[in-house]
Amino acid sequence: MSTPDPNMRISNAEREAIIGRLHAATEEGRLDLDEFADRSREVYEAKTYGEVDRLLTDLPDRAGQVVVPGAEGAADRADPAPSEVTLNPIASSVQRKGEWLVPRRIGVDAKASSVKLDFRHAVIGTREVDLEADLKASSVEIILPKGAYAVDEVEVIASSITNKCEYQGVEGLRLNVGGKAKASSIKIRYEHRFLWWRW
Repeated sequence: MSTPDPNMRISNAEREAIIGRLHAATEEGRLDLDEFADRSREVYEAKTYGEVDRLLTDLPDRAGQVVVPGAEGAADRADPAPSEVTLNPIASSVQRKGEWLVPRRIGVDAKASSVKLDFRHAVIGTREVDLEADLKASSVEIILPKGAYAVDEVEVIASSITNKCEYQGVEGLRLNVGGKAKASSIKIRYEHRFLWWRW
């Protein structure tokens, strides 16, 4: 991809793409919150490519290039998703986020751990995904994309489950959450938004 003319005016979609890259860099620990806030403000004040180019040059992954989301998607890859994946953290923290390949079935066998599954940008090849939990003193947070919904049938013992993604008549991805939770918590939600922040 060629580098844009630095004098070319930047579009709103491209501004949002840049903010998305800055947000991802902040989540990875490459930028602190003050740097993210400063650079985001400069992106919204910028008029041309030349004004935003320097905000990306010290970041990896196509550094220095403005890319609109969707131009190159993970769905174009030929990599098949596995049929099943089991996560077995013990006193640990596990995350799946970004463009990860979602299997048809996910097992979460966690002890004294935290697990975060972010489906917003994931590559999902099926209409339904089953998640079977076996939790002991652990927490699971699930973030679903818009249009998806979750059905929870979890046996809870001294635990809590919060499902903010119940069926609302939209036929999107269905996540079936089952299993059992002891002294644990499960939270299913959509993306939080505040100004340009997304989490």
